[in-house]
Amino acid sequence: MGGALADMEWGTCWLDPVDVPPSLAAAARKAAGGILPAWATRLATVPWVVHGFARFAGERVAHMPPRLFGFINLVVSQDNSCRYCYGATRALMKLQGFGDAAIARMERDIHLADLTPAEAAALQFARTVSQANPRPTVADVAALARVGFSRPAIAEIAGVAAFAGFSNRVSTLCALPPERFERWVDHPLARLVRPLVARRLRTRRVPPVPAPPAEGPCADVVAALDGSPLALDARRTIDEGMASPILPRRTKLLMVAVIGRALGCDHAEGEARSGLSADGLAPGDIDEIVRNLGSPRLDAREARLVPWARETVRYRPLAIQERTRELTRHLGRDEVIEAVGIASLANAVARLAILLETC
Repeated sequence: MGGALADMEWGTCWLDPVDVPPSLAAAARKAAGGILPAWATRLATVPWVVHGFARFAGERVAHMPPRLFGFINLVVSQDNSCRYCYGATRALMKLQGFGDAAIARMERDIHLADLTPAEAAALQFARTVSQANPRPTVADVAALARVGFSRPAIAEIAGVAAFAGFSNRVSTLCALPPERFERWVDHPLARLVRPLVARRLRTRRVPPVPAPPAEGPCADVVAALDGSPLALDARRTIDEGMASPILPRRTKLLMVAVIGRALGCDHAEGEARSGLSADGLAPGDIDEIVRNLGSPRLDAREARLVPWARETVRYRPLAIQERTRELTRHLGRDEVIEAVGIASLANAVARLAILLETC
């Protein structure tokens, strides 16, 4: 494995594997090229998180060059220090024929890799979306347009980068163990089946899809994906996550509000505040919670999850893994998995909302 991978700090997973229902296992296998991945066996008790992981791992694009999908996942996972996603993406790229030297050049510097100028610009933009420090600007979008990307392609690049962050955070917060196939791809026998596996895993270009209904949480952000299959994936995952009964809706909205504030995303914070006001929380109480990450109005569970949610915006893996493990000493397994899913989704959507600011 590459040096960058070997240097990534990583803790021990706090989730024991569980049996995966057949329908859930089928969705996970389809996304993972036929294997039952670690994330399915560890997260199966909260199905919407598994379905979200599977959807965002599905390599389907409508507007951007298909081979950018793996490149974006590699560089975003590297930036987020996600040992699980980075190792899995690196292994999948090797199965698809990318050599160690080519991957290593991309790891070191995208401008040294075997990329066209347009591809290098797209990866730099994807990193800016993921890092959101500072948030991408109109000038960043204009730079992509100048090298030939259409507005829908730019939105799709942003979407792939943002939702790679969803998978990165779920994997990191849970400290998912590496997949066994990481070692298998370097076995001499793997070369014999590589062409078959590569065909199954290759990113597919699909026709633009009809937009989902312009309703529900984050409808404007989802609509900005403009015909990408990611739009329907995002719509379903947001709706399932918010409808899940494991955590109260108010708790989820509080997490979204503090993550939106931390990322400078007025859209995410504003939408969460509207929902909290509708639930009866006064504007002054919301101000206090978002500003101070605490308030007498919070219940015991919210008092733990609100400051933790803020820490999921930017973190060191070992530190956030320990903080998440600490939650399991006070909350149920499924409550913590759902909190991980909501925090990961809020981080993705708040980053993707730059499309409303720049396009």
